[in-house]
Amino acid sequence: MRIFPKYENFVIKKSDSNIIIALFAVIYFTSQIIIGSIVHKIGTLDALALQTTLSSDTFRSIVSGWIASGKIGAYYQHFYFDNFHPIWYGIFLSLLIARAFKINNVNPKFNWIIMTPFVAAICDLFENMMHLYFLGDLNRATPILVVISGMATNIKWILALSGTAIASILIGFWILKKFIIKQG
Repeated sequence: MRIFPKYENFVIKKSDSNIIIALFAVIYFTSQIIIGSIVHKIGTLDALALQTTLSSDTFRSIVSGWIASGKIGAYYQHFYFDNFHPIWYGIFLSLLIARAFKINNVNPKFNWIIMTPFVAAICDLFENMMHLYFLGDLNRATPILVVISGMATNIKWILALSGTAIASILIGFWILKKFIIKQG
């Protein structure tokens, strides 16, 4: 199932570079820390609930609470970083998956998984666009639009967490095989 073989091959080649992976790891983690520190001001669980909700009432209730408490500015502030953040994690996670596949000799028929962080990133950018649209007028947060936005967010989280799990498990397996089992 090779949808974008040219891009898959590009990422696979770039994943040979420890410097490129390290660079995007630093950019990604720095961005994540900045966004986390901003979102902490409004309540991390509320921000997560806002992202993942499929209910327009829940969306409006959370935002209305932030407006009433004066915290809405922090939510707007997070977009300065979150509009670029998907690019950083899309690249970093794709490189990490590609490297994990390579060091474990994963069958190339699974290389399409390398591109899933970019799908997550597109969903994240769509989510940001929708939230900014809703924030312009909370009446725009209609049930159908909130469901569409929430589904994009949930797809983002599923793909990003799955990619992280795949890369972590494969890298852990490689470390176990290379350093622990061979020494024992």
